[in-house]
Amino acid sequence: MKNNLFVIRVIAYSLIFFGVWGCLTLFPPKGDYMWEPLPTGVLTVINLLTAILFTLFVGLTARLARTNRTVLGILLTAVFILFFCPGEEVFFDRDEAALTELASQCIAPFFISQYMRVSHKDFHRWYLLMFLMGIFCSYTHNGITIPLCCSFIWLAFQRHDRFFRLACWPMVIGVVIGTGLSIYQRWDDSLTMETDLQGISSVTSIALKTLWDTKVFVITLALSAYLLSLKNGRKRLTYIVRRHYVISLCIFMSLLTLPFAPLGIENAVTGVCFFSMLWLLFLCQYLVAEYLNHKI
Repeated sequence: MKNNLFVIRVIAYSLIFFGVWGCLTLFPPKGDYMWEPLPTGVLTVINLLTAILFTLFVGLTARLARTNRTVLGILLTAVFILFFCPGEEVFFDRDEAALTELASQCIAPFFISQYMRVSHKDFHRWYLLMFLMGIFCSYTHNGITIPLCCSFIWLAFQRHDRFFRLACWPMVIGVVIGTGLSIYQRWDDSLTMETDLQGISSVTSIALKTLWDTKVFVITLALSAYLLSLKNGRKRLTYIVRRHYVISLCIFMSLLTLPFAPLGIENAVTGVCFFSMLWLLFLCQYLVAEYLNHKI
């Protein structure tokens, strides 16, 4: 069984990698670049790195959503990312911004999956690395840092009686420090956290209007409402929430902290969209499974 899964994943990720690399190679770049004309060797390296990072992002997301057991599941995850991931419009621009965006997107699912993997294990040797990983992830990904930090603090509060016996505690402390550094960096720059009712209402209005223009949030909201309208819909949503508790908590916290937007409205909306993308993937995965089992 393990050998079959390995072969399936090799085939699927090879198709994605060579598909992206082939398209980037065949279709000439468009737009302005810092090199004119763009050297062939540099363009080849950029194309290669873009294909590697996108394939890695698909692999990490598929692992997090548990859609990595079939070739079709992995390929559909790649298509899903292309349609719904915030920032996907720059993934294939073949410049520094594209590589930075892809690398940043890879950090989030990797970190969250590692947190869930080590939550009930013991890795004393890797505590320093896990602590640094927490700081790096939260400090470099402004869109998810605050909801992720709030979620981890809530989880730590829920497990306060055994928190320091769980292997994830260095990652949590690292996230808290990284989030604090992000906010401190913005304090003298562009930090505009609203505290009065009028300011909060204004930020909330702008953020919700921006969210309403994003397809991922609207579709996620519509599909969640549809699932609730089905018979035993609440039971199904409760099952999804429990199965993906960390992500469910993150999307709730991203919406809860949206009115304050201490790192800017754009980052707050990006965080909601990122976690909405994952939540939508979970919903679609569950509905497809229910449909195949003739339960819908």
